[in-house]
Parts: sequence; C-alpha cells; structure tokens
Amino acid sequence: MKLSQCAAFVAIADTGSFTNAARALGISQSAVSHAIAGLEAELGVTLMVRDRSGVQLTDAGRRALDPARATVAEAERVRQAARGAGSEPEGTVRIGTSQSFAARLLPGLMSELQARYPLLEIELREGSDTQIARWLHGRAIDIGIVGLPKRGLATAPLLQDEMFAVLPLGHALAAQQALKVGELAGEPFLMPVGGIEALVRATFRTAGLEPAISHHVRDVNALLAMVAAGLGTTVLPRLALPAALPEVRLVPLSPPVVRHLGIGTRPGAQDSPVVAAFIDVARSLALRDDWRRLPVAS
Repeated sequence: MKLSQCAAFVAIADTGSFTNAARALGISQSAVSHAIAGLEAELGVTLMVRDRSGVQLTDAGRRALDPARATVAEAERVRQAARGAGSEPEGTVRIGTSQSFAARLLPGLMSELQARYPLLEIELREGSDTQIARWLHGRAIDIGIVGLPKRGLATAPLLQDEMFAVLPLGHALAAQQALKVGELAGEPFLMPVGGIEALVRATFRTAGLEPAISHHVRDVNALLAMVAAGLGTTVLPRLALPAALPEVRLVPLSPPVVRHLGIGTRPGAQDSPVVAAFIDVARSLALRDDWRRLPVAS
C-alpha cells in the first residue's frame, strides 16, 4: 500500500470526485484513477462507486477512510519531525487566498513573513472560498484564508470585515450616513463574482429581497470603475477595496453586515511550524489599523 494511494483516496472522499481530487493534489485524473485501482486491488474490496451524482463510498470505503486519513496525517508528522521542531521554519508553504483578501492584505502579509522567516518559500493560489476549502481538504495547499464558519476544517479566527454599499458620487443615496439594504433593492446592481457573492445574496435575502442584477463582474477594479461611471451600485467588503478608489462613495450598511475571515489548515498540518509561523504573523498584522483602514478616493 502506497502513501500516494491513501492520499488519492482521502482527496476523493473530501472533494467528491476524481476530477476535483486530481486538481486538489496537482496530478492527472488518470493518476488518481490508477492509484485507486491499485489500492482496491491490493485490499481486495471496492472502496467507491461513481454515478451521476458523483462518488459514493461503499461500506468498505467508509471503514477504510479514517485509517487512510490517519496514514496521510502520520506521514506529515514524520516529515515535520525530520525537519526538526526546534529550528526556524523553512520549506515551502502553499497559501490559498481569494481576490478580496489578496487585493490589500496579502502583500503586507507576505513581506512580513519573508522578513521574519527568510527560509520560507511561498506559493500562492487564488480561488473562491469553496475552491480554497476543497484544496485544503485535498491537501493541495497548506493554509487558506476562508470565510467562517467552515465545517470539516481546522480553522483559527483572523478578523472581521465590514460590508459597504458602493455608490457613484452623484447618486441620490450617496449623502446618507448609512443605508438599509432595502434601499438598494430597486437600483441596478453590479454583482461581484466569487466568494463575496454568496454573502451579498444572503444580505438581501435576510431582508426578504433580491438584488436587481444588471451585470456580474469578477474583477474588483472593473466593478468599481463601472460604479463610478454610474452603471449601478454594489456591495463589497472593506478588505476587497484597493488602497485608492475611483470616484465612488462608501456607505455603511444598517444594520452592519460583517463577514468573518479565518485561517484554515489542511488536515494534519495544525502542528506544523510553518503553519504556526503564518498564523502568528497574520494575527499580529490583523491587529494593526494601517493594515485594515478604509481606502480613500483618488
């Protein structure tokens, strides 16, 4: 039985498909299929069946999953012990982050990490909140910035991020000190695509409303430029906003809407000195006002 076979088995169980497992592990789908076929042949049982809804574990697969997960975790502990627990953290740390976090917070975080721990090499991967969680489950990354709560992952709270209405400067509502989400319901709405979208939709649905979406926009800078041009309004978290804004007005929501961000770690990595170093630096920066202050119009 090979460690790679156990890792493929666990990744499929966590991500729900051979395709997602291959993507999370950074290998080909045929390699995943080969690993599972070899593992099933060696064990003499069928571990999973594939149908239109995805992958379903058999009774044997469910019994084997926890020992396989423990095998993968134990291999990671061996690697950590070999590196030496008392030495300065070194090696490669793979970080998953969303566009909204990377826009303003990630550069300062990376600079601080490299200044404190020069032996660390950092690999970045950008994706949605769902993708980051899937990568963590599949061990494709070591650390991810995720929205909380996040079931099935070890997480550490990092910070809270307030949501703001974003309006053109000449908009009739731009002079208000705070806005109820219902006041935006009749406005052409530019929906941010990605991890923020679910929270924006939930904010409207809490008030029993749906936004009047005119466009879906993935890039935050393009989204802000469209608002400045008077093409609609939007709602964005503070940390997704660039340091300098176009001519738009930020208005807090009433009641306030806050998203909770945390640090998620892949299974078995909680005791890693690299992960501990990342959490220490991120939390220390999260307490600094200059890391989180609101941007200003350019």
